Amino acid sequence: MKQAFPSLSRKDERRLNEALAALIANTRRGKRKLTLVEFVEYLRVAEKLLGNLRKVAERISLSEEMVRQFTRVEKLSPPVRRLAASGELSSVDIADRLSRLPTDDQLMVARGILAGKLTPYDLRAILALRKTTPRTPIRKIIDRIISSRNIRVYLAEFVVPEPPVPDSIIMGRISRALGRGHVKRVETSGRFGRVVLDDEGKIALEQSARKERITKWELLHRLVRGEVR
Repeated sequence: MKQAFPSLSRKDERRLNEALAALIANTRRGKRKLTLVEFVEYLRVAEKLLGNLRKVAERISLSEEMVRQFTRVEKLSPPVRRLAASGELSSVDIADRLSRLPTDDQLMVARGILAGKLTPYDLRAILALRKTTPRTPIRKIIDRIISSRNIRVYLAEFVVPEPPVPDSIIMGRISRALGRGHVKRVETSGRFGRVVLDDEGKIALEQSARKERITKWELLHRLVRGEVR
């Protein structure tokens, strides 16, 4: 049988095919079976055998920028990387942004996000504020971001699913669960989005989250991914 990669030994070719198959399988579904750490381990195997990340990106039909975003997991502090290894932290976008914070800041922010106390938009604001106030304790930065929220507007933020879907589909998924008249608007920008709810929509989100015994943020993510009807 002719080898697909003549420059590799048969053993290395098997390793490469295994890595590429795992990567492709976990970029073609809405929810990855691999943890972020496992995904990056396969990326590094493929990179070593193909020569660079650009070639890996071509093989798995992702942009090189997206592939490099996954490798930011390696920049996480050890405690946060353990959250990624366990699967508790599963969003590559959030892992990327966390990795850009000082290592001493990352765990507190990660815990806030996983507990539903902070959103992806909060994380972006924390990054911006940290750059301008490098000596301020991270706890004070978090408190400042939370206190600055406009509580008169009912906004809920989410990470856009992979692969991305149109705003109209996301709005339909949320509206079916919370009531069509109560979801006023859905906006997405890159990997992040937000939904605008009226009073009854906000109450419906809170009640549904309590019923499912999960945070409002986690419920919203399940709605956006089409996992709850």
